[in-house]
Amino acid sequence: MYIFNNIHDRDYKSEYPEETKVIFDISEKQIGNAKNSDWSSLTSGDIACVVTSSRKISTFFKVTEIKGLGDSHPTDGETFILRGEVVAKLPKEDDMQKILTKFKVQHKYLPKNQFSIGFNVANLGRLLDGLGVKTREGLQLLSTLDNTPEPSDAKVL
Repeated sequence: MYIFNNIHDRDYKSEYPEETKVIFDISEKQIGNAKNSDWSSLTSGDIACVVTSSRKISTFFKVTEIKGLGDSHPTDGETFILRGEVVAKLPKEDDMQKILTKFKVQHKYLPKNQFSIGFNVANLGRLLDGLGVKTREGLQLLSTLDNTPEPSDAKVL
């Protein structure tokens, strides 16, 4: 499972009115930052959770497409968007730091389970597999939805 930082509450519907189901965007410059290296392992079918300014976790998406927009900003380079379909929600949204601490997640760019400056994406692999989520089929564990490979930067204590 991947976690994405949208704490500035970018409104993707207004940013990309011609695009549908955009759940995140990132620039080529941001991808070049070592803190965002997990972007390169992201593929269609992976599970994603986008955290906004509330710092709460609520909705899980299955990635359907990663698309370069072909633009070329002078300082930021090309923009990439991530599309996804909602596949699950927490029965009740909860604080990101609380959930990551409960599951003993440790990631070098999530010190004390909070976002670090310049961080936008992290592969948490299977660390939240035991999280109970609501799907169309009812309550399930996140593990039933997720096929994300193990990351190199996240681990259980």
